Amino acid sequence: MGNRTHKRGEQQMSSVADVERARDYVRRIGGPGKGVAIIDAAYRLLEDLFPHERSPKDQWTLRRVRSFWERDAAHVKFREMLELHHAAAHVVEEKIRLQHARKEHAAFIKETTSVRSLIEFEDEAFLSDALADRRGLAGRMDRPGIEG
Repeated sequence: MGNRTHKRGEQQMSSVADVERARDYVRRIGGPGKGVAIIDAAYRLLEDLFPHERSPKDQWTLRRVRSFWERDAAHVKFREMLELHHAAAHVVEEKIRLQHARKEHAAFIKETTSVRSLIEFEDEAFLSDALADRRGLAGRMDRPGIEG
């Protein structure tokens, strides 16, 4: 992942390619949209996933994320690159979960629609009486001073 140097006991990454890779991670994490929205979304997710409460100097800042996006960063810390990588993987996992949930929901809607049409066909008289009762109740609720 580039040239590593030691600075105050931390590994740092310092090549231009590493800053470019960090920018790509910010884009993946931030999702679609314009630069400001991407930066803000990436920052919020990084801050949520990696709060570094016991180590305030390691906390993510909007300025740091923006420096990757704008390619202004002089270096990328090894820890930052790992966190960017994990956040990007998290975004991919969330997309997969969302796609799966959408498929399950579509299957549920399809099944309940077919069951409903079957019930309506099988017991049309029963349902029509029940629906008429509900319509009558709803109609009475619209009139002031009358309780159902």
